[in-house]
Amino acid sequence: MENKYKKNINLIGKIGRIVSMILIVLTILASIATLAGTVFVATLPKEDINVTVNGTADISSEGDLFKKFRKVLSLSQEGDKAKLGVAGGADGVNIVLADDDNILEGATLTETEKGYSVDFNSKTVKLSLGKVIYGLVATLIYLICITVTLFMLRSLLMSLEKCDTPFTSDVISKIKNFGFSLIPFVVLRSAVESAWGSMLNTGADINAGLDFTMIIAILVVFMLAMIFSYGAELQKQSDETL
Repeated sequence: MENKYKKNINLIGKIGRIVSMILIVLTILASIATLAGTVFVATLPKEDINVTVNGTADISSEGDLFKKFRKVLSLSQEGDKAKLGVAGGADGVNIVLADDDNILEGATLTETEKGYSVDFNSKTVKLSLGKVIYGLVATLIYLICITVTLFMLRSLLMSLEKCDTPFTSDVISKIKNFGFSLIPFVVLRSAVESAWGSMLNTGADINAGLDFTMIIAILVVFMLAMIFSYGAELQKQSDETL
């Protein structure tokens, strides 16, 4: 029975090592492409690109979907905001269609026969090459961190592929290294999103949010490391007893 579990662990380690190596190659290629794009954009003349949004976006349905909405909801325009509320009610919920640095600044929302219409009112936005470089650099850092994490994971899987038992100091150490490599992702995702999110905004879009899913994943990894440490201690005591 023990040999069966050992073979399964070794097989999982082998398959995981092969998959992780493929992913490492892909992330390295993506990093090189991102770096080349960053260098290329950096060599361009430092001029802003003007993007003019002029027209109307129609949101409609061939059925009675929006007609049913209007039986319970009311819509009114107040400056740069649309007020959506319960039909016949005094108060509503403000839906922000525009703010001072958004591409929808000055947009208006009106009801149509089959839905709604958004008028962009010839909004012009400046696309700064500096923001493009900022987005590319943030993406490059993100890809590098992914590559490092994959190398840590590959090292762990290689140990599992060759081990006689997973309850060893080598495996436990590599589980911890993998957990530490995940820590930057707690803030990296929001940083990349804010970098690209500010692309068409006149101001900086700074998002300092934390990725709580990644925080939970890190806690789980370190919890596994503690479980394996406890297993290694029990195994050591068992070997000494024998």
